[in-house]
Amino acid sequence: MSSNNETVKSKEVWKLADGKFARSQASVVIERELPIYVNGQHLVTASITPVMEKEFVAGYLFGQGFIDSFTDIESIRIENDIAQVTLAGAKKLTTRTGKTSLRIVSGGGKAVYFEKAAMPEITSRIVIGKKEVFTAMNTLFDKAGIYQETEGGHTTGLYKPDGTTIVIAEDIGRHNTLDKVIGYALMNHIDYSNTFLATTGRMASEMVTKICRAKIPVAATKTVVTSAAVKIGGRCGLTIIGFVRDIGNRINTDMEVRVIEKAGMKIYTHPERITEN
Repeated sequence: MSSNNETVKSKEVWKLADGKFARSQASVVIERELPIYVNGQHLVTASITPVMEKEFVAGYLFGQGFIDSFTDIESIRIENDIAQVTLAGAKKLTTRTGKTSLRIVSGGGKAVYFEKAAMPEITSRIVIGKKEVFTAMNTLFDKAGIYQETEGGHTTGLYKPDGTTIVIAEDIGRHNTLDKVIGYALMNHIDYSNTFLATTGRMASEMVTKICRAKIPVAATKTVVTSAAVKIGGRCGLTIIGFVRDIGNRINTDMEVRVIEKAGMKIYTHPERITEN
């Protein structure tokens, strides 16, 4: 696979082979800081893989509750590696930042949490077959160019009920991939209620909070789901699926790469949306 100049670069390393170190080349994920200014006020500085920056900014602002829709944004400009956002309502940012609290989340950074009353209820009647869930997850593995080249990074995708891909985003952080996907849907006026999401990252509380805020009815991950995520998802009406493993998937463990011989998944909340077909 050829290197993507926006997301990956080559780095000289010393590689151990046959018991000896020798010069070699390795691909590394590009990580950059992206300061976000809203109405001239510095809000946060994010560490991201520099692709889909505008989508990331829009998704971050929505997921954290600073905006309710894309119409709240007058403009997003990326200039000199700085995001400049103009909101339609100048007072809204000040009002909302005054009602928030910062927490250190499972990804190691800080996230804004709003009052529980701000969490919506998901009422979508969408029904998805298990085959479509496997198709979505397999697509993530197939399209994860950063991971295939560097063995680093996360991938999140948004799909139609039949498994057709709407958008796939990659980044060093699982939160960032989610923000990019949500931001893309927001900017392109996609109805979240008729979609489902698949991700390579673990499903913890802060991920589920963002998914619930977007009212995406189904979220699947190849890996673990936390107890807090189950609690939030159950309350909001989100279907959470963990450990999605199709036949032939190659799963990295601490000691080896394991090839899945029997398909499986675990549905933690609201299983009525997933069929056996």
